[in-house]
Amino acid sequence: MRIGIMGGTFNPIHNGHLLIAENAYHQFHLDKILFMVAGNPPHKTNLTVVDSSHRCQMVKEAILNVPYFELDEREVHNQRLSYTYLTLTELKQSHPEDEFFFIMGADSLLYFEKWRNPEIILEKATVLIAVRDMVDSDKVLSTAKEITKKLGGTMDLIQTPMFDVSSNNIRSRIANKDTVRYLLPDSVIDYIKKNNLYTL
Repeated sequence: MRIGIMGGTFNPIHNGHLLIAENAYHQFHLDKILFMVAGNPPHKTNLTVVDSSHRCQMVKEAILNVPYFELDEREVHNQRLSYTYLTLTELKQSHPEDEFFFIMGADSLLYFEKWRNPEIILEKATVLIAVRDMVDSDKVLSTAKEITKKLGGTMDLIQTPMFDVSSNNIRSRIANKDTVRYLLPDSVIDYIKKNNLYTL
């Protein structure tokens, strides 16, 4: 199988995440995409993150009607820091016949070489970089080529429509009682309201 991995804190999941996953699925002929919720993200230790049970449930709500999207909770149940190279190593060991595609945003590419063991990530998966309409694709591709020349592996671009939203922006809007309609699925908005999440 060709399996995409969409990792993230998903605090909360929003339509930008779903848009990237949908485009990756179609452009790279994937069989399914795992939405892997980070349990203990190493780069967000100072960030107020809602409980993983809420973040997992919001992902469930968001992908409910998409048969090729799946929630993966392995990092949530693991007590260690959520390092991508460890997760990919475990996946490849348990599913050696499958081909993995790790999905990341173009902004993360700038820091990719500072991640823990990036060469192992490239060894275990093809890295797919989400490029929005207003981003210079040639510049991103050039950076990706420099990285793979040094570390090996394969990187490719996912073309996605422009959707300028972030989880941080959504949390701020909710705290300020601004509308978030059309920024994330209605089912996720309902869940946030029901559980009184991200309010001041």
